[in-house]
Amino acid sequence: MSSLEPFPVGAGTAAAGTMPTRASVQHGAAATPGRRLLARAAEDVRADEATLWLISDDRERMDGTLNHGRTPQVLEALSVPIPQSVVGMVASTGVGASIGPDDYHHPAPTQAGAAGTNAMIAVPVLVGGRLAGVLSAINPTGGGLFSADDLERLSFNAYLLGLVLADTHGL
Repeated sequence: MSSLEPFPVGAGTAAAGTMPTRASVQHGAAATPGRRLLARAAEDVRADEATLWLISDDRERMDGTLNHGRTPQVLEALSVPIPQSVVGMVASTGVGASIGPDDYHHPAPTQAGAAGTNAMIAVPVLVGGRLAGVLSAINPTGGGLFSADDLERLSFNAYLLGLVLADTHGL
């Protein structure tokens, strides 16, 4: 199994050694440190918000799991299809991405009441060496696009988030 393959489909509970899921992260030991890391990530890349997306058990969707921003109640309950979203592309390829205002992104977050996306960066989140999800940040403060340095800083925060998820899920 390559290091970028997602976790095998499993029960998805918070039991030791199982894949992190939306429920196990939101209601488990990863929630508080995860939210702190999202706040740090948003600050590090001067973004309006940051979101942790996890691969769903059926591997069809990216589930918004934790959010630091104006509408966590929207993004933490939202899912987007993997083949039709930037975060899904990052999860599929294991490669970070950056988009601007003229690039496609899935409309579901905006349609659900979240902030509009003018620019986004997204990077893979590895847990125990395996792809578990994606960390995204949107809308740099003051407008414009994210830089290559921002992508690098977000990657470091994704690494830290992966450590938290591994520790809290026994992986």
